[in-house]
Amino acid sequence: MKPEIREILLTSIEENYKGSDLEFDISRTKIKSHGNWSTNVALILAKALKQKPLIIAEKLVNSFAKKEWLEKVEIAGPGFINFFLTEEAQSHFLKNFFNDDLSFFKNEAPKKVLIEYVSSNPTGPIHIGHGRGAAFGSALANLLRFAGDEVIEEYYINDRGLQTDILALSVFLRYQELFKVNVIFPEECYQGEYIKECAFLAKEKFLDKFLDKKNLKIFNHSNPSDLIKEIYTAFPKFNEFVDFCVESQMQKIKTDLSKFQVHHNNWVSEKELYKESTNENFFEKVINTLKNNKFTYFQDEALWFKSKEFNDEKDRVLIRNNQDPTYFASDIAYHKFKFDRDFDQLINIWGADHHGYIPRLNGALEALELDSKKLKTLIIQFVSLIRSGKNVSMSTRKGEFITLNELIDEVGVEATRFFFLARKSDQALEFDIDLAKKEDKNNPVYYIQYAHARICSLEKEAKKRKFIINQDNGLNNLSLITKGDELEIINDIERFQDVLVQCKKDLEIHPLCFYLREVASKFHSYYNSNKFIEEDMNLRDAKFTLVFALKKVFQQGLEILSIDAPEKM
Repeated sequence: MKPEIREILLTSIEENYKGSDLEFDISRTKIKSHGNWSTNVALILAKALKQKPLIIAEKLVNSFAKKEWLEKVEIAGPGFINFFLTEEAQSHFLKNFFNDDLSFFKNEAPKKVLIEYVSSNPTGPIHIGHGRGAAFGSALANLLRFAGDEVIEEYYINDRGLQTDILALSVFLRYQELFKVNVIFPEECYQGEYIKECAFLAKEKFLDKFLDKKNLKIFNHSNPSDLIKEIYTAFPKFNEFVDFCVESQMQKIKTDLSKFQVHHNNWVSEKELYKESTNENFFEKVINTLKNNKFTYFQDEALWFKSKEFNDEKDRVLIRNNQDPTYFASDIAYHKFKFDRDFDQLINIWGADHHGYIPRLNGALEALELDSKKLKTLIIQFVSLIRSGKNVSMSTRKGEFITLNELIDEVGVEATRFFFLARKSDQALEFDIDLAKKEDKNNPVYYIQYAHARICSLEKEAKKRKFIINQDNGLNNLSLITKGDELEIINDIERFQDVLVQCKKDLEIHPLCFYLREVASKFHSYYNSNKFIEEDMNLRDAKFTLVFALKKVFQQGLEILSIDAPEKM
């Protein structure tokens, strides 16, 4: 009813105070004697017009058009306007809710949206920082789909450049060790067990194809860049080895993400941007456009982008003096590829270490004459793990870290996703492993799932006693529900739509988590202090209709979070 209330308020404001343009609140009341909805519009107008709010409130209320869904309107306190809805209006909302009427939330004109998230380098397993971004990106995609948008979930694979070469070098050295070759293992190489596992798979695939049979002394280098050059010289087909290492890691990444209920439907390879097409590749076309638009210059044999012209702190290198493109240059090309696919909205979900990257990328898009306002970049802050009250130390390069897969094996997919999502994404998160494993009210996801399971058990108990719950009869008898905690639950069910609308508007998920936890807590209190299997059929139907609506809230809310809603626990 919020849009309808806003409409009669705006009509009355226009009629009585023409030209008044202001923001005001319309919120649900927490006390039944205050009605169902309340607004502070008179207090806001009073400040602007320098008049008494009570006089303004009376003037507005007196010009309200009569509405069949409105029982009465009262002025309270210093000038709040309280709206009392008819029983039919409240029943009508729940009826629409049961009939899957999501007109309050569905877009009139659905958008085509691209969300790019995770996109971690294929140089190792998914770590918990990527996991938080994965949970957020997939939940946001679910939310937008729920609103009727067409959503593509994309993963950008950084499968070229120095980092993939270092991955291949790390595996290559372990591969040599499997043949009893003594090697120097540079500190810059990746040192986790996954490297040894990949080396074993490489030996199975290539046998001794990349074994140094001629004692070429290629392992005397401790500098990774020099060593990589020597290996490419000694093994002309070393690209095959590099591709194998990248594909092996990507397969593990895809497996871990799928297990975590994350399902990208598009995978874009960085290498594809460099594939030849007619006289130039896609990357070259983008760089040439920047050149033609006069936003580049040469200095020290490198090509630079004039990013200072777009409020960046300094200009940025696009092509190094050795002719290798920078990651920034590749990202510009990739984002041009995004824009070329005619999406209505583009969303990047990046780690906190990329925050400073946003202005220069937006500048590059403007230099390409693209609308950077179409792109929204959301930042995911770091995750630290807490076990037994102490921080768990981690180092990605040394391979000393807990992978996403290890975390979900220990605490479960549902708990991991909820804990990642329950805090504002741009705030740092301390993940308490011990709390996530608890099965009591202190663990929020357990508490929410348990609320759903309890409702299912009530339903089974009614069937066991051969009671047939008539939902239509329940809707027609909601007036029998008069207790404060029951009325509060009705308000909370109606509030579900407000939470979803706000989450979509702000591109946030944590308010939904807070809402589900709050409603679950109220339901558990209600469950513990009330009788549901009433002898009075009308009251019984009304109570069960109420909890069935709540069950649907839990189902839909958890579905957006990609968390199971179990029927028993």
